[in-house]
Amino acid sequence: MKPNQTLPVSFRHLEGFLDWALPSETLRRQKRERSSMDEIREFYDAMLPRLSEILNHFAGLEEKLGGPGKVDEETKLLFTLMLAFADASLSIEVHKSPIVPDGMPGDIWKPEHETVGWKQKPQIRLFPKAPVGVG
Repeated sequence: MKPNQTLPVSFRHLEGFLDWALPSETLRRQKRERSSMDEIREFYDAMLPRLSEILNHFAGLEEKLGGPGKVDEETKLLFTLMLAFADASLSIEVHKSPIVPDGMPGDIWKPEHETVGWKQKPQIRLFPKAPVGVG
């Protein structure tokens, strides 16, 4: 945890896990891969019972403040901790291992959103402007 990093008051008891709240997917994956299953389980077990409360905090705060760009740093840090929980949950719920068993080494794969120039790629539309076959 960096000095002066805090979570919203309702979630301060989770501050012991801020070493998981890393700023990129690659760093969070590396943290998971370097951790023991006991360490991952401890983090997972601390976060799991609070998920609904955390998600409600996000929804209520964004609505109250008028958009995601106006969210305070404490809540952004809590969001990053939730991203870390998502990474850790793979080890607990799916792989039963800190790494992907029989998978390629994690450092071979780089998330696209962490590569140079990724924002300049053409945007993919998930929903076409007009339904297929209409028009």
